[in-house]
Amino acid sequence: MRKKLLSASLISLLLLVLNCSLTYAQSTIRGTVLDAETSEPLTGATILLVGTNHFAIAGLDGSFLLRNISYGEYDIQISFISYKITEQNISVDTDDLTLDFRLERESQLLDMLEVTARRSLRTEESARTLERTSDAVKNVIDARSISQSPDVTVANVVQRISGVSLERSSSGDGQHAIVRGMDKRYNYTLVNGIKIPSPSTRDRYVPLDIFPSDLLDRLEVTKALTPDMEGDAIGGVIDMKMRDAPDRLSISANIGGGYSQIFTGRDFLRFNRDVVSVTSPRVENGADYRATLDDFPFENLDFREVNAPLNRTYGLAVGNRFFDNKMGLIVAGSYQQNYRGTNSLFYEMDVDREGNNPFFDTVQSREFSVDQNRTGFHSKIDYRINRNHKIDLYNAYIRLDDAISIARVDTNLRIGRSAGPGTGRITYRYRSQQQIQNIINTTLQGEHFFLNRRLNANWSAVYSRAKQDDPDMAEFQVLTGATRNQNGEIEQERALVDRDLVRRWSKNSDQDLAFYLNLVYQTQISTIPIELGTGGMTRFKDRRNDFNSYLLRLSPNTQPWEGDIMSHTWNVVTTTGTPTDPLNYTSDEQVTGVYGQVKAYVKNVQILTGLRVEQTDFSWITNAPPTVAGRIGSFQYADYLPSIHFRYSPRNDINVRLSYFESISRPNFFEVIPYQIIEENYQERGNPFLERTQAKNYDLRFEYYPTMLDQIMVAFFFKEIKNPIESALAIDGQRIYLQPNNFGTAENIGAEIDVTKYFRNIGLRAFYTFTNSEITTSKIFRFRDENNNLTSRQVSQTRPLQGQSRHISNISFLYKNQRSGTDAQISGVYTGQRIISVSPYFENDIWQRSFWQVDFSIEQQFFENYVLYLKVNNILNTPMRADVKRPNTANPHEAPYLDTTRNTLVREDFYQQTWMAGIKYSF
Repeated sequence: MRKKLLSASLISLLLLVLNCSLTYAQSTIRGTVLDAETSEPLTGATILLVGTNHFAIAGLDGSFLLRNISYGEYDIQISFISYKITEQNISVDTDDLTLDFRLERESQLLDMLEVTARRSLRTEESARTLERTSDAVKNVIDARSISQSPDVTVANVVQRISGVSLERSSSGDGQHAIVRGMDKRYNYTLVNGIKIPSPSTRDRYVPLDIFPSDLLDRLEVTKALTPDMEGDAIGGVIDMKMRDAPDRLSISANIGGGYSQIFTGRDFLRFNRDVVSVTSPRVENGADYRATLDDFPFENLDFREVNAPLNRTYGLAVGNRFFDNKMGLIVAGSYQQNYRGTNSLFYEMDVDREGNNPFFDTVQSREFSVDQNRTGFHSKIDYRINRNHKIDLYNAYIRLDDAISIARVDTNLRIGRSAGPGTGRITYRYRSQQQIQNIINTTLQGEHFFLNRRLNANWSAVYSRAKQDDPDMAEFQVLTGATRNQNGEIEQERALVDRDLVRRWSKNSDQDLAFYLNLVYQTQISTIPIELGTGGMTRFKDRRNDFNSYLLRLSPNTQPWEGDIMSHTWNVVTTTGTPTDPLNYTSDEQVTGVYGQVKAYVKNVQILTGLRVEQTDFSWITNAPPTVAGRIGSFQYADYLPSIHFRYSPRNDINVRLSYFESISRPNFFEVIPYQIIEENYQERGNPFLERTQAKNYDLRFEYYPTMLDQIMVAFFFKEIKNPIESALAIDGQRIYLQPNNFGTAENIGAEIDVTKYFRNIGLRAFYTFTNSEITTSKIFRFRDENNNLTSRQVSQTRPLQGQSRHISNISFLYKNQRSGTDAQISGVYTGQRIISVSPYFENDIWQRSFWQVDFSIEQQFFENYVLYLKVNNILNTPMRADVKRPNTANPHEAPYLDTTRNTLVREDFYQQTWMAGIKYSF
């Protein structure tokens, strides 16, 4: 009996244990959520076990994970904006269950037409799709990635694209893009596919730091031109696609504040910008006016050291659709005020007549303080008349206002060059300068379909105006009388104000009227789909530049420095300004382009080929005296620019591209004017005999897209460049000028690797670009001959193109947790050494050293519509350093703290870190 009871008890216990193990058995459910049509991952989709607290958010690759799910029957629900909700009954009876879901897009009926809800073009998935399906070699950064990056201007964003490096301003901010080693002059900038004029007084290329990044939908960089694109780009084309009207009511706002770390170690130098005269006395009062001292306020030369205020940024965008979704409207604005600073050492150099080596002439210790105000506004209205006709109206206003204060200490070392250490005289210089740039653009566009949508016609009518004002740049200097004797001891005499005070006004206006028309007809020959394209454009450019400089002189000529510029008396010497200066000029340019192209699809090969013809008519007239060469001039030339592009797609996720195109680069307007002007580092002058640059370009790129977010790109390119233009130091008598010149023929060859890979919540973006260019030019070599006489001769030197780095790279690590709402990114940009100034002397070019810059950003969502963010730039306090790659054997004792045995340091700029934190709201 006991045995039976024991057996029954054991069986009951076993059944209980088995039941408990079945009851508490747990599983992991994993899988992906994809678009049913395109298979792109639906990052952010919600996966919910109905009736439980278990849910997950699809990661960057569309994957999800649900842990600790008890065995049993469940209803699982998948939802994502603009997609139909999917619900499915599942049975969880294994330890690891894999489920994949494909969601279909929602659609709605509008005026008896079926309209599919559009997915935003602001996502990374859309960026990869645009790259994969483009006709030519293209890279794209989406708005979401831009928003989460550490960058607040378009200039800093563009460095995240493979093959692109930056040229920075004196405050350390990115300013101009260098694409595939080609200097900024070899690229052009578009807004919504339309070329815009540059506000710069000097250049055709647009400074990218004028544009706030939060106005973008996406940024596209095209590296191979098709016939329907304007042909004056050898490096690439940067196209800023501005924010478009959303499908439903959308409101986003941003407010932030920050600080520039450099001002923890010194004060911000400020002048009163409110008293600056916007126009010169001559422009204000007429050509015959004679200026008096009352026309020149001195408060803008009364510098004050203050604690730097906080940086601040504001942004707002509102968009919606109206009239049964036929009309869309978006209005967006952005304002940024940043205080930037630079601590700089600049060693002005000369070349030793005996050994062709550099020696120190003057050392300048400079402190830059910049009050930077950036404003952006844009609006867009699109009206969908019906399925076949649409009209857009776009308006933009962009403004950058910089107030620049420069305090500079010069030590002249020339008189001590052979006399021993340091008999140089010390001079203090102060400069106040305001630079105001703005761009206005209005574009009316239409897109129309005819003949059963086989014929597409799109057109654009464009008005643009770009302006730059540099009002009343004023500089004075104090001769301290302080010197160092032969023993290096300081000897102090009384300080004197330099008798000459320069006041300078410069103003530029560049106005464009342009019209574009493109026609595309779809047909079929046998079984081969064909697209026939033709079109053209014309642009009338009217450019005007005003320049006036006035000289004020102490009265009496010698006055001891009283510590305040307001305490001294002056007379106006040049009362009429400089009416005959060549920088008072007008120029007109008309560019007309026509093209024809054919696109054919032969199985899995797309072929696009065609010819573009551009006619350029450019003329100028200056106020220079009739004896000045180049006072009046003109260019007329036609360019025939063929191109052919192949795209081979053996699978949907693989492309192999092969491209050839010819292109040009026109001289900048300012460069052909026969001007002479003294700038910060050198005297500069123009060259009215410049010719345009012509290039033949070859591209090969392999593309692999394992998922809609991941990619691997490997590219090779080669450029043969005729008459490249570079700014080089030229000798005329006893003076050295910085002057643009054509330099024979150059070659540029390189390779790119671009990788993006996501592992659920972790992402990696990385690229590396190798570029090697060569150009051979004539240089001066100084030496002593066999009779010990000082002489020189012309020799050839082969070097890279100006601005080209052999190695550039970017690596970014990303963390995105959809469930917690956390996004973080740390990015490092490497830029290899490059020539920033070409010397007339053999092997005395100035090279910027290679450097890493590391930036960080993080965002944290809280509640449903709010995000906190932090952006930190230049974490490593990376300086800009530049050298001449030859030793200083003449006077290295003038800077004993420098090692000049191999290279001679020319410049060293420190910017330190900048911080920005704030909050974003989106609805």
